[in-house]
Order: sequence, then C-alpha cells, then structure tokens
Amino acid sequence: MLRKSGILLWAMLPALAFSQTENLKLKNHHGGLFSLGMRTTISTFNHGSWQGTSVGVGGQYRLQFHDRINTEWYADYMTSEIGSTGNRQDAHIGWSVMFYPLKDKTFTKIMKPYLLMGHCFDYTKVSENTNPDNSAERWSSAIQCGVGNHFNITERFDLTFVAQYMFHLGGHTEAHESEGVFVIHEHEGLSLEGHLLFTLGINYKIADLW
Repeated sequence: MLRKSGILLWAMLPALAFSQTENLKLKNHHGGLFSLGMRTTISTFNHGSWQGTSVGVGGQYRLQFHDRINTEWYADYMTSEIGSTGNRQDAHIGWSVMFYPLKDKTFTKIMKPYLLMGHCFDYTKVSENTNPDNSAERWSSAIQCGVGNHFNITERFDLTFVAQYMFHLGGHTEAHESEGVFVIHEHEGLSLEGHLLFTLGINYKIADLW
C-alpha cells in the first residue's frame, strides 16, 4: 500500500511542474513564504544496516522566517517486515530548522543546499504476524540533524533531498527473528540509539504571508 502511494506521489511530479503556466515572481526577500509538500522516506535501522529498512510516505509544510532561516513541519508513516514472522510500524511527527549557508536569497538557481536540526515525537510498534498479542509499542522523543538540498524546478516548485541522522532520547523497542521465532526487546533508560533517514519530497510555495 505504501509503495503504491509512493509511486502515485512521483507520478504526480510532471503534472505539478508543468501545471505552472504563469511565472509567479516572488519578492526579493523570503520571510513569510508558506509551502506545502509530500514526501517519501526511507529509514535504516540496526545502526545503518539496510536489513530492516522501512519505507513510508508523509507530508510537510514550510514557513520561512528569514532569507537564510526556514522551518519544516512534517509527519511520516513507515512500515517494514521483520523476517517472515513480524512487522514494524513507525510514525514521526516533528519539525526542523533549515539554515541556508549561501548568500543567494532566491530560489531561481537549480540547487539550494542547507543544514538542518530538529526534534520529533516518534511512535514505534512491533508485532508478530500470526499472533498480534505478541507485540510492543512505545512513544519516544528524538532529535535529528543532517543536510539537504532543494532542486528548484521553478522559483515556486522544488524537489528536495535530505539525509539526516535521528537520535532517540530514552528507551526504545526493537524485534528480530531467531530461528523462525519472533523476539521482542524493550530497552529502558536513557539511550542515544539512532538511525539514518533519507527523504525525497516535492514542495510548492503557495502563499506569501508577510
């Protein structure tokens, strides 16, 4: 289901790009720009191993406060299989501050790199496929940092790629398959367990609020 949603998201890309028949010029400073977008996220667990990778979809909006400072508010939902016996579900609801290090104030150049830091609330549930009672779930908090780049198709429409590392604050829940048996581990106490996130999104600036 999620993979089909991701395919649909990218199938819409040409239509969104070519639907902009007017060259809508932005003002020469970008405080107040409001954007909406969709995203596909890949999350790696097991300290960056591709085994146990989750794939999901989500959405975000951006509100820019300064030529060099933007914010992004997002939600993601991801799923993955754990061997042949279990599954994992993850949800992120959070925000990031984006800093543009280059002096360029516009979105007219093809690339606009940035640094990011942020925070999110993270929900995880692991469960056995044939025995839903054998499951565990947890809400936790996390911080993330990374780098990203806008590929500006037009001044208002961009394709954005982000690579970031998410550090979970507190306990975490994980599971694995051992000789055909689904095993759950719940870790209590302070932990900086983390994972890599790769996000590809499309965004459109819909309003200039101030």
